[in-house]
Amino acid sequence: MWRTCTVRFLRAAVVVALTAVLSLLLASQASAPLPAGSSRFLRAGQVDAIPDYNWYPGYYVLNSRDTAASKRSILDDPLVQPFTGVQFRYHWAASERRPGDYSAGFATLDADLKRVSAKGKKIMVMLMYKKFDGTSAVPADLRTGQGPWCSGSYCGELTTDNDTSLALLWNPVVEARLNAWITAMALHLSQSPYRGNVAGIVFNETALGTTDATVLASANYDPDVYIQAIEDNMLAATTAAPRLITILYFEGGFVSRNGGLVRAGEKIGNWMLLHPRTGAGTPDLKPKSPKGTNHPCTNSKYQSHIACAPAVQAPDYSTAVTDSFDQSFDYATAPVPDGHHASFFTFSYAVGAGPNAFTFADVSNNIASHPIPNIARPWPVNPVAGVVRKVSLTSPVRVGKDASLTVSVSPRARCTVDVIYRTVVPKPKGLGAKSGGRITWRWRVATATPPGRWPVIVRCGNGGTLNLRIRVLPR
Repeated sequence: MWRTCTVRFLRAAVVVALTAVLSLLLASQASAPLPAGSSRFLRAGQVDAIPDYNWYPGYYVLNSRDTAASKRSILDDPLVQPFTGVQFRYHWAASERRPGDYSAGFATLDADLKRVSAKGKKIMVMLMYKKFDGTSAVPADLRTGQGPWCSGSYCGELTTDNDTSLALLWNPVVEARLNAWITAMALHLSQSPYRGNVAGIVFNETALGTTDATVLASANYDPDVYIQAIEDNMLAATTAAPRLITILYFEGGFVSRNGGLVRAGEKIGNWMLLHPRTGAGTPDLKPKSPKGTNHPCTNSKYQSHIACAPAVQAPDYSTAVTDSFDQSFDYATAPVPDGHHASFFTFSYAVGAGPNAFTFADVSNNIASHPIPNIARPWPVNPVAGVVRKVSLTSPVRVGKDASLTVSVSPRARCTVDVIYRTVVPKPKGLGAKSGGRITWRWRVATATPPGRWPVIVRCGNGGTLNLRIRVLPR
């Protein structure tokens, strides 16, 4: 019960925190995790066509220092010329100097976009709410005093003995502020004159910085609330920037509170299948320590149906991690069971102390002979696709009561609707296929329906797909 209430409070706080314009952008969509047992589980060939989006697979360079001078030196380096683009980091703490004031982040982003465009490169925009150098990951006001932004003994962020700080995504006030910043940055990208040079948005790794159950309990950590917040943030980015893909560095962090299995890879992977333009990566590609099937990019259920984007950080050039560039390339681009099926391959500009199996110069010199093979779009494009939007939905609704959903479709289309309760896709009277430009479904929520937040999926062919959730209350 605590977990359910927390997730509901988190979502409500997110909506309150956003400005009116951003709220309108988010209103047409909501998270809709797909139950693994659903009879309508998406498979190859069942993915609906979506409007066009930026798709720039290839090699990218990750900056190791965030100064303007450092980023200029990367763009000016002849070794960077063969790369498709760069992946630059933008930190929440540096972007939002005062609550709701993102001008510092916008200014840095605009300057980088201009320079990247002038060089004829693409850019992956990495939004960071995690730090590794002992400095803070969240805005200053979230670190001061006691308040609703505190969870247990931590305020704003979880800090650990290894100099890691991570925003408290499971705290509803912190998550609302973070979600608002992500939305604002994504919207700014979508309105930039250089938006054609933006390859996508990347979120930092999911690892918490600690697996100590006592520490996590003192921060009121809950893995399911954490997963929900991650999904909400990805949805905020893809909604505010509808031409961009969004990548999550999936790298642990889903520690169970009771010793049971969290199944984070399955939950997030299933969610990604229902949300086009989302994907996963790993911040540390290690061929000698391959990922298991819990990672969405190394699981055949998700691979090739989502975007995958592994990265080689400075320590990952080491002979302890890989024997050669070829081994790292093969592990990144091969399909399961041998690799990640990557479309985007990122390399740190900085290289570890070694001994190393290869250098950054080796990467540059091998790009021409090692083109990325996985350049096909995971989601088919329908350039004339229409739009389906929510007009109204009865939510919350009690079991035994009537619910209704109204959508607008442009152009007119034939639409179907599925309401998925747990793993069941019932077809009560009133939920049949309908055609028109404004469609309403009315149905009775059966008394046996389990309480909870359940997916509602509207499919309108060329009109697109709308993912919603309905909250069912007990009698």
